[in-house]
Amino acid sequence: MLPDFVVIGAFKAGSTSLHHYFSQHPSVFMTKVKEPNFFAFDSKNKVHAEMNRQQFMVTSLSEYESLFDDARVDQIKGEVSPYYLYSSVALQKMKEIVPTIKMIACLRNPVGRAYSHYLMRLRSGKETKSPEEAFSEDAFWVRASLYANAIQSYQQIFDNNQLKFVLFDDLINDPQTLMSELFSFIGADSNFQVNTDYRFNPGGTPKLPWLHHGLSALKRIPGLRQYTPPFIRNRLARIRDKNLAPAKVLSMDVQQQWLKFYRDDISRVQDILHLDLSDWLKVKKPKNQAI
Repeated sequence: MLPDFVVIGAFKAGSTSLHHYFSQHPSVFMTKVKEPNFFAFDSKNKVHAEMNRQQFMVTSLSEYESLFDDARVDQIKGEVSPYYLYSSVALQKMKEIVPTIKMIACLRNPVGRAYSHYLMRLRSGKETKSPEEAFSEDAFWVRASLYANAIQSYQQIFDNNQLKFVLFDDLINDPQTLMSELFSFIGADSNFQVNTDYRFNPGGTPKLPWLHHGLSALKRIPGLRQYTPPFIRNRLARIRDKNLAPAKVLSMDVQQQWLKFYRDDISRVQDILHLDLSDWLKVKKPKNQAI
């Protein structure tokens, strides 16, 4: 079996919450683990071939189909892989293998999304510089907030009725209304009430770095995510989340600098999707909270 819908992005824009919210619906089946990244895998790419199963959990069509073996015949099947939004390989493979699939992308304020991505890299030890020093126009974590070209690429290949672009702010401020809209989009009962009390995968900085790095090391063990029962993964994730303290705020000066880089793309996204994104163009007074 193959999926009926996929959440294709964006990174650090609520994809983990969407995975759990969809999983609550009795008519929806989600893969046990998030981010299998199958459609983005390119067997001809030596870099992909050398990556471990943390990045590409499944690489063959048969492996991918097996992720949906436990789905009932009457369930709507889905998965979440935010890397798809940025992958031309994923775009083409989905068109070839699942041409009628429905796709959802949750878009976040580019500055806030980039800062959240930076914090994730900081927690993992991949980044040691300050935000202003680390910011580079060529860095993936920076460019992952550029949505316009990716949106247009999907619109050129798929029909508009297969694509749904929503805003991260709506997921945070009114998750039930947004999920009702998304349930309707995939063909599920839109009246189902999801439990949105818990915020999944929040940002921040570790209170106990050794605990955070230990839990992160477990995730990197090949095959562990695929074969660990969901309730154990969820329990470990909550331990990790409770270990996070609010991150240092991003100064207004740095926000302004980053916004200069994203401003033109924000305007393009507004025009493409016919949305009011004027709030994305504002520099916000920093708040002491995790991102």
